[in-house]
Amino acid sequence: MLNADHLQTFLAVADSGSFTAAATQLGFTQPAVSQQIRALETQLAGTRLFRRAGQHMRLTHAGDELLSHARELVALAERAERHMLSLQGQVTGRVELGCAPSTGERLLPTLLAAFRGRYSAVQFTIEVGLPERLLQWLSDHIAQAIVVDEHPRRRSLDVLPLGREPVVCLAARGHTLLGGSPPSIADLREMPLILPQRGTALRRALEEGLRRRVGGPFDLSIVLETDSATVAAQAAADGLGLAFLPQHRAPKTRDLGIVTVTGLEIEQQWFLVRTRGTDTGSALDKLWSFTSSADGRKLLQRLGLKPARPFDGRALGMTAEELGR
Repeated sequence: MLNADHLQTFLAVADSGSFTAAATQLGFTQPAVSQQIRALETQLAGTRLFRRAGQHMRLTHAGDELLSHARELVALAERAERHMLSLQGQVTGRVELGCAPSTGERLLPTLLAAFRGRYSAVQFTIEVGLPERLLQWLSDHIAQAIVVDEHPRRRSLDVLPLGREPVVCLAARGHTLLGGSPPSIADLREMPLILPQRGTALRRALEEGLRRRVGGPFDLSIVLETDSATVAAQAAADGLGLAFLPQHRAPKTRDLGIVTVTGLEIEQQWFLVRTRGTDTGSALDKLWSFTSSADGRKLLQRLGLKPARPFDGRALGMTAEELGR
């Protein structure tokens, strides 16, 4: 009979592409991972499950055939364990999460630390990636839940709004837009801008917010595109252009000032997402409940997030008028 621990190690190597990475993920040594894979191959009549391709381990045809069965068997074993422990009132298991870099650095660690204060037997894995990859991980069951900055309009998903925060415009100290009366959106025409990469939620929010406010086309003079908040802030401080960043990512330095643009208010929102109608497991269910509870909401507000607005199809790119100010 196949060993569930060996199968879990097999999945860790298959997902990470490395014995070393799998060892780190599982808390094993690299030789222990190699030994478990050899034991599994021996049990399968010497069938090779991996082949080396450069610095990575790739699945053989046999390994690829085993993959879906291994996921099912490990998931079944984990559900059985959770069920038996639940009979004693315990919550255990591992929750696999995906998030964008800024979320992983800020929201999730604090939220998970507070959650483990109540459920200390729960463990977590956090994978960082772009929104398209996060949604694919959710679909492929690599992640059980993800945190994204745009509402995924799919009926197959449960979406829990976490909160919102303003996006600020940063300029180098001494910039012409600082120190006087607040500029209008029209004053941003021809101004060199530092924006996130195309295809990101924040980029769409900025373009949509600017163009909707002026009631027509708004040509942007983009001098730099980057998803790195550090690069954007430093470029703005060096005078390359105006940078737009979520407020919590704006560095507190004398080299930068915040430009308040009259009539323009753009917000970034965050959402916790999971697949609807699947056996998510008690640990994820408890995390979902904790996040949506009064204590979870207070924690998110202490992290700087305003209460989420009801989703109306315009998660981002709202003007001050549209926000009811």
